[in-house]
Formats: sequence, C-alpha cells, structure tokens
Amino acid sequence: MPVCDEPFIGVENAQGSGLVIRLHMPAERLAGLRWAVSPVGELAAALVAVSEVRRPPPALRQVGALLSSGRLPTLAAVSRGYTAYLPELLTPAPRTFLPSVEDQLHAVATTPTSTVGTQFTAFLAGGQARGSRCPWLREGQLERAEERVRPRIEVGESELRERLARELHWLWSKAMAPRWSETTASFEGFVERHGAVAAREGLGGALAALHSSLRWQDGALQVTSAYEGEVGGTHPLTLIPSLFLNRVGLHAPLRREEAQLAIPMGAVRRPGPRIAPVLGTTRLAILHSLTEPRTTTALAALHHLAPATVSFHLTRLLAADLVHRTRSGRHVHYQHTPRARAFLRPSPQTHPSAGSPPP
Repeated sequence: MPVCDEPFIGVENAQGSGLVIRLHMPAERLAGLRWAVSPVGELAAALVAVSEVRRPPPALRQVGALLSSGRLPTLAAVSRGYTAYLPELLTPAPRTFLPSVEDQLHAVATTPTSTVGTQFTAFLAGGQARGSRCPWLREGQLERAEERVRPRIEVGESELRERLARELHWLWSKAMAPRWSETTASFEGFVERHGAVAAREGLGGALAALHSSLRWQDGALQVTSAYEGEVGGTHPLTLIPSLFLNRVGLHAPLRREEAQLAIPMGAVRRPGPRIAPVLGTTRLAILHSLTEPRTTTALAALHHLAPATVSFHLTRLLAADLVHRTRSGRHVHYQHTPRARAFLRPSPQTHPSAGSPPP
C-alpha cells in the first residue's frame, strides 16, 4: 500500500467502499496523542467545506458570501480549486492546545518560499507534483486546477504567502473573531467529553467513537475512505476539533510535529439532559444503528463488541424506553422507539461564529 508524505486528504464517510487508510498507533504515538485547537486550521476547514457542502449552515453561508465579496480573491481561488489536496501551509500545526491566531498567521506569512512553491505547484499542476505528496490519490484527483483559479495564485512565492496571511486575517475578523471565545468553549467541552469517554471505555474505543468512518482494529485507527493506504511511524498525532468540516480530514501524517487528524464535532450528537445518564458513546452508537431491527449478535458484530456487552447496553436502553424488542421464532430483534427517533433527529446546524453576511 502507498504511504503518503504530506497530504491533506479529504476522507469521506465512505461506508461500504472497502477502502481504508490505516493509522498505525504504536505505544510512542499513543503516548504523544493530544488535542489542540487550530484557529487558522478552522479557516482552512471552512474553505474546504464551502467547496463540498451542498446545503451549508448559516455560518458556512457567511463564509461563502465573504469569499464572493471580492475582498478574498486568493482564498476564493483556493476554495474553488480544491479537490483532494490542500497546501499544508494553510493548516499550520498548533504548538500549544490553544495557539493565538496571530502566531498561526505569522507561520503562514513566513513559510519558506521554496515550500510555498512546492505546495502550490502540487495544488495547481496536479500530476506527479501532487502524486508525489499523496501517492494514494487516483488519476481523477491528479488533474490540473481549473484555469479560472490560476491567475490569483500564480504569483511570486513571497507575495502569495503574504496575500494568504492578509486574507486569512480578514476572513478571521469577519467570520470567527466576534464569537471565538464561544467557539473555543465548544471545542474545550468536546475535548473534555472525549477524555471522559476514553477514561470509561479505553482510548481505542474512544477514538473509534469520534466519527462513523473511524474504527479501531489490531492496533490501528482505520479511516473508511475513498482511498487506501498505510500511515506508519511513531511520531505524535494531534487531534483537531472542527465545527466547519462534516467529515474526517487527515493532514501531513508523516511530518513530525505536524501530523493532524481533523474531527468534525457535528458528528457527535449531544444527549438531552433527561436521558444523558443512560447514554454513553457506545449506547449512542448502538441506538443509531437500530433504525432497522437487529439481533444482539448482529449488533455485536457491527460494533465489534462482546454479545454480553451489547446485552448490558440494550437493557439500559430498554429501561429508558429508547428501544423495543420483538421475538421472531428463536430470535429477538431490537429497534429504536419513537422517543429515540425524536432524540436522534438532527437539529438545525449552527456554528458559534455564525452571523449575518456582509452587505
């Protein structure tokens, strides 16, 4: 299997594709695993999401309006030209849990010019330049960027990095800065909840519970994907929460101090206060899988749990009137109740930094 050197991989929730990217998790990597918030990384996530999401929530519509305002020509070109690779300088590695946006923008503005040239050649030219950075991309992901995006990007490397930093700062000031404290509170709460799940259920299970495209197996975190590959090494991996992304993103997995896995917060629903005591991450996952009748054995296979563990969780869900059971011959099937369906119904997507688009 190919090994990717420095990609930002769009990892779709491609259940059933049969393809996975395996992130090997030896003891050294697990010991260095940490969460961090990335202000500029969240702006980059917005650029990607604008190009992908068909029905954007209000905050993403605001970003789209800002990109169309004429004030952000370079970022608009990057968003329009994005397919499967995003230049790494747009997702600077957070050195602390909560770096300042100024520090990250400085990292963008001072990226070595040779690095800027290499990354944007891969972005614009595709082909071998992109394939050498991300070998598991198929031919369809190696095409040249559209001609309409090239004029805004084909400038000197020094000018390009400075333009990007200026435009990112302006986008930040309009779309995220007004409510950044609220956004960071959401991130911190998300990280704390994940820590509690890890303490109760183990780190492997907690990682797999972060998104439906993630699975822990044989000492590796598998990402269901449209691509196939292996990510080895022992250097740390940083988990980055994101409000804009609606799927997992993998960035620079083999670059020491820069490997990141972006996790969409929207994928984890928050239990309501009255039934929160009976729901952990595992029970919530089981509940989501009961849109159709399933037996204990089927649920155990689906979630990679022991049948006795599934039975324990089903007992609690039955007591809370979140599932009901029916017998068919020798088999007992479980399915969620109307109460559970009301609880699981997605709420309107919002973003703490949402606001009115500019006139």
